[in-house]
Order: sequence, then C-alpha cells, then structure tokens
Amino acid sequence: MKILCDRQQLQEAFSVVSGIAPLKTPKPIIQNVLLKAEGDSLSFFATDMEMSAKVTIDSVKVSKPGMALLPARETNALLRELSDPTLSIETKEFRSTLESGGGSFVLVGDDPDLFPKESSLKKGQTICIEAGRFIDMVSKTSFSAAREETRYAINGLLLDSAGGCLRLVATDGRRLALRYENLDGEVPELRVVVPNRAFQALGRIVTDDDTDELEILASENQIAFKIGQRTLISQLLENRFPDYEQVIPKAADSTIEINKAILEKNLRRVAVLSSGDVRMVRFNFTESSLELSAESAGVGRADLNMEVETKGAGGAISFNPDYLLDALKVAEHEVVRVDMSDEATPAKFTLGEAYTYVLMPISGS
Repeated sequence: MKILCDRQQLQEAFSVVSGIAPLKTPKPIIQNVLLKAEGDSLSFFATDMEMSAKVTIDSVKVSKPGMALLPARETNALLRELSDPTLSIETKEFRSTLESGGGSFVLVGDDPDLFPKESSLKKGQTICIEAGRFIDMVSKTSFSAAREETRYAINGLLLDSAGGCLRLVATDGRRLALRYENLDGEVPELRVVVPNRAFQALGRIVTDDDTDELEILASENQIAFKIGQRTLISQLLENRFPDYEQVIPKAADSTIEINKAILEKNLRRVAVLSSGDVRMVRFNFTESSLELSAESAGVGRADLNMEVETKGAGGAISFNPDYLLDALKVAEHEVVRVDMSDEATPAKFTLGEAYTYVLMPISGS
C-alpha cells in the first residue's frame, strides 16, 4: 500500500476509530487499526470484538492499493504531533513508513489478512433522526446509567420507539433520566438496550451541532449507527431493562418551581459540607422558600435559604447533591419543576419540555 493524503483529515478519521481498539486484550492483533486503500479513498476500521467503527475519507492519492495494520495508540499519538499538511504512508511486509515534514516514522503492524472481518447489518428496524438531536438526547441521559459491572442489566441505555416517539432512558437504580423526541414519518416499534460505551464512542463520531441524518439500524442482537461515511456497530445487551414507566411518579402532593441557575449555585455551596460516607443535602420546602442544609460531623454545617414557588403542602426530603447537580448541568429550562410527595417517595424533576429526571431520596435522614 502506498498513499498520499491530507494529514488533518487522516488524523481525525484515525482518532475516531482508534478509540475502539482495546488497550489490553488476549488478542493483540485487535490493538491495531486496519487501513484499506482503493480507488481514491482510504478506510479505517477497528474492533474490540463487541463493537466496531469504520470511517472512510476521499480525495486520497492511492499510488498502490492495499491494506495495512497500524498500532492504534502509537499511531494516534504520532499523528497528533505531526503538523505538515500532507502525509505519505507506504507499507512493505507489515512495516508502514509515515513521512511528513522531513521526518520518517516506521510503525510495525501485523498481517491484515488475520484481522477480524467487518460485520454489517442488512436487516432490522431503521430510525432516522438528525445526528445532533440524538447526541443531545444521549448527553441528557447517559450519566444516569450504572457504572458498576455488577449492575450489568442497566449498564446501558434503553432505546425505545413507538407511536412516532423515540425515547432514551438510563437508570442506575437510584436515579432515572428520560429524554424523548417526536419524529416525523413512520417510526418502527423498537425496544433495545445499548451499552453506554457504544454511546461514548458515538460521541467521537457525531457532534452535537451535526445536522446530518443519523441512521439507526437495530437487529436482534446488534445495533448500527451510520452518518455519511462513518459507521459504528455494537452488540446489544441481552438483559431486561426495568419498567421505567412504573418508576416515574404519576401524581404528587406538592409542585415547586425553582430557578435553575440559583439552585445549582446554592446546592454547590451547601454540598461542600455534605461529606462523609453518605453525601446528603436536606431540602425543606415551604410556601415561598427552600431551605438547603447539610452537615458533616467534626467539620461544620451549612444552611441556606432561597425563594421558590410552592403549590401544595411542601415538606422535607433529602438527596445526594451530586446526582441532582449532574442533571442541573444539562437542564434545558431556566425554571426547574419539582413534583414530590414525601421523603420516602421518588421526586420528579422536569428539566425540559421532553426531559424528565427521577431521583430517589435518601431515607432515614
């Protein structure tokens, strides 16, 4: 293989797929990225055997078509350091020579014929949505997915579509985030659990200001995200996702409206003195005020009052401040609505027209 191409274009494409290659694996060959040159295009492919990514770039001068494997981590680091506008790559016997800016760099790969083959989804349910809108849905929900491997059943996000509506839901058993979009045209019924790491990889392929169409294709055990010449394929999680509709409170004894920016600022202040094994801030709602309080034994106590609008009896409830701050950071409305009943029942936070956050209180406070 011998090519000449734009260095920045190559670096951006390589960066997208190299993040898929694992740092540690019993199969060292998949720590590489497969390059394939043909016609006037160059494709990049990487996989960790559960997820794969492919990106193709055009306007490449291909003097000799072929394939090459380049070590993902080292090549990505090298490309970030090079600055010349063009770069040439020539491969002989699994050794690739990169030349740029008067420098020559030799990278040792492996036999490309031994690299795992690309998988593709030919059948399944298809949903189309503006890419930036979907990435926004991911950013508003993915932080609520479980991180612990022992909670494998909810280490992913539920992608649920029906009746012209696409929903993304994430929960770790202590909180739940739901964001939905109403779509034009026919929307198939679909209910699959996608690993959170697949959405993290998608964030490297798609930006939140991308107006191109994202095609989502789901089969029985895989899901593909395709936008232009960029494709990400991931295995689906087989575990059952909790019935999220049963978790969201349908009624409440009190409804409170709070300025989002002021709540976020004050909660950060009070949370400084909410340290120890259990992070907790006490919320005490009255007709027109909210008192935030936190205490850390042997360190100190914080009390802070702010104005709110309360409909109903109000009352006291305690939350982990970090869980609430995670949601406030991405809230869409300037005014947050809180629906609550008592200190033992989950509270519902309305953070946007199509954005709901449910938070379990800390009991025994």
